[in-house]
Amino acid sequence: MTNCASCGREFQAASDTEHLCPQCAAELHQPIAPDPPRGRVRQALESPTVVLVALNTLIYLVMAIESRSFTFDTNLLQNWGANSGASTCGGQWWRLLTSIFEHANFMHLLLNMWCLYNLGWLAELLFGRSRFTLLYFLCGIGGSLASICWRGDGLSVGASGAIFGIAGALVPAMLLANNQRLRRALKGQLVSISLFIAYSLWAGHVSTGTDNAAHVGGLATGLVLGAAFPTGLSALERKGRLRVLAGTMLILMAFAGAAAFAVHRNEAYVETDRASEAYEQGDLNSAIAHAQRAVQLKPEMVHAQFMLGTLLVDQKQYAEAAGAFSAVTKLKPEWGASYVNLCLAQRELKMLKEALANCEQGARLSPNDTESWFNLGRVRYELNDYNGARDALAKAVALNPKGFDENLQYALMLITTGETGKAVTYLQKAHDLRPDDDSVERLLQHARQTGSR
Repeated sequence: MTNCASCGREFQAASDTEHLCPQCAAELHQPIAPDPPRGRVRQALESPTVVLVALNTLIYLVMAIESRSFTFDTNLLQNWGANSGASTCGGQWWRLLTSIFEHANFMHLLLNMWCLYNLGWLAELLFGRSRFTLLYFLCGIGGSLASICWRGDGLSVGASGAIFGIAGALVPAMLLANNQRLRRALKGQLVSISLFIAYSLWAGHVSTGTDNAAHVGGLATGLVLGAAFPTGLSALERKGRLRVLAGTMLILMAFAGAAAFAVHRNEAYVETDRASEAYEQGDLNSAIAHAQRAVQLKPEMVHAQFMLGTLLVDQKQYAEAAGAFSAVTKLKPEWGASYVNLCLAQRELKMLKEALANCEQGARLSPNDTESWFNLGRVRYELNDYNGARDALAKAVALNPKGFDENLQYALMLITTGETGKAVTYLQKAHDLRPDDDSVERLLQHARQTGSR
């Protein structure tokens, strides 16, 4: 009698070379029916990589249809959930996630989706589909948090933070794989991915308009999770599931700390947003309070100083407004609008010589700005420089020929300088723009009578 090499049962062997009982031998030689082939569509739908590529593309197409363009402006990106320090830290934390599915233009989408497709299939193979999906979202959020921690209030969109995270996760996963044959097989992939990370970070550093902070944040998140998450068959073990949980909890705690830092970092931007909202709602006092808080938090913030000055002018607090606009001229000396607004505040304070110097500087820096020439003309008039006022207002009319105030004030200056006949043309324009204005009609009639003599 001989023991079966498979099941261990005793059986009568016909020869010395027979080691399997008849039952085990029959099972061994019985053909195994192949699994029914799955359709390609079903296989694609079961791949998170394909689903994510499709979702990103679909969102881009809907945005393109809405904007009727393949390149999107900041308003559309903001409305669709772009990430920014002011909006996100102001309570709209969902932007950390929605921003990773937005892309600013077609090339932005194409490059990101190409990278995602090529990296995603390998990450699915190593981590499994569910852990790959978790990895993608966590790395995307990590990139978004890094963006608002580092860059502040600039808008940020794109899947590149998540893609860098996938690339980063693959590095420790391939280095730490227990299967030696797998590690040898993936050696070439490891080199390629490492070069991709290094080159992309360098390119993001030297180019403008690239959110490299999101790249670094996603990469760092991916490196941690790639080392923590199990790969291959070990992922099925209980210890593997605990590693996923531990790695996720570690990253979430890091996210909480980053979010707290981002709130502190972007507090001034949040206050300026709240000032704008209060102003739109007609609450000027609240708008001023928020703008003052923003300036206290970040005195070097040009936008906050300019907004505060504008709000104070609306409240006729000209001395305080002049202080805010003066700060802007020091922070951004090449910005003509700040000099023009400082000129307006100083004019109201009867500081006419200072106002003249600032209006002239504003006109030099912004020669195509109607308001700069218009206000320069008003200040020159108050300084009794009628010819200078006339010339400045002439440029204002040339820049805005359909402006009621420009035509009216230029006509008055022509009358003042003895050019009443010429003033008729501009009074007629003003009258055509506001035919119900009786004072303009009287001036027009008077100019016609005087000019005809």
